[in-house]
Amino acid sequence: MGLSTQRVMFITLVMLLAVLATRVPVDTDTWWHIRSGEYTLTEGMIYTDPFSFSKAGETWVNHSWGGQIILYMAWKMGGNVGLALYTTLFAVLGMMALYPICAGNVYLRSFVILLGAITATVFWSARPQMLSFFLSSVFLLILFQYKRQNKDRLWLIPPLMLIWGNLHAGFSIGFIFLVAFIGGELLGHIFAKDKTGIIPMRGIGKLVIITALAVGALIINPYGFAMLRVPFETVNLGVLRGYIQEWQSPNFQGRETWAFLGMIFLIIGASGMAKRGWDWTEYGLICGTAFLAFLYGRNIAVFAVAATPILSYQTDAFLTQQGWQFTPRTRVSKAQSRLNAVLLAVLLFGGLMSIVSVL
Repeated sequence: MGLSTQRVMFITLVMLLAVLATRVPVDTDTWWHIRSGEYTLTEGMIYTDPFSFSKAGETWVNHSWGGQIILYMAWKMGGNVGLALYTTLFAVLGMMALYPICAGNVYLRSFVILLGAITATVFWSARPQMLSFFLSSVFLLILFQYKRQNKDRLWLIPPLMLIWGNLHAGFSIGFIFLVAFIGGELLGHIFAKDKTGIIPMRGIGKLVIITALAVGALIINPYGFAMLRVPFETVNLGVLRGYIQEWQSPNFQGRETWAFLGMIFLIIGASGMAKRGWDWTEYGLICGTAFLAFLYGRNIAVFAVAATPILSYQTDAFLTQQGWQFTPRTRVSKAQSRLNAVLLAVLLFGGLMSIVSVL
């Protein structure tokens, strides 16, 4: 078969994601997360605040305890380089987890994933939330494979939620996705004229059971039921909305938010020009995550995860409708294979040099 252009594109995609994700760890939150991870390993679980002056001894549900240990180990083994590679690893894994559920050929998939990555990059930093970014993509992978590809891996969700609940409070994203699928599929049964692609009622019932099991798995943590309250208590902290930028609405005068707007405009344009129409679940995911992103800028990354495969569905439908689809060749001549190898070597060298220059 040789080194086809498709393979070159796929490898290039991974390299470009790594280049986008690799950055100097400058987030100020990183360091108290590292200290908390070290404290948990050396002193045991944190139940009261051992660090601050004004809140010393106050009850503290340290929802990121597992993620903090991982972050501390990354720093312990590699210093700033370890922290940078930690961010790169989970950013790349999170975006590539969406590849199997995107539509179209390797070029369309690469385009939407890169756009999604550029959109989400404002969120990427050496913090436990990178684990939530990765796991949210895994949840969406499982759910869309169940809906679109008849692959039933729903049994993975409860154990994944058990892990997630001990890593970071972003586990709420997993429940948002589950509720969006349950609600969207029910609305599809009620309102959609064409039931093609809608999960049968029996399958929706299974999703409900899996969600209930995930709630049960979530409470298996050092803080028990208190973990369930953390997302609600966090969003109601006025000091976050008042003084912390990522908990405020996005500033669209900054270029870092333009990719977010670009994804929204492209989804609107592609869906308007294609005859595919809207799936209720997809519509709920887009509207729900866009609302959260407009409310709190940190949720732009959640929108990017949800919107990436959906943008591919709408764009692929439009391209197919226009007859602009083509199937890349899987077999290439020896000369073409050698040329592709040289091109790939140059791209990989450039990408590695870019990453090394940051590290």
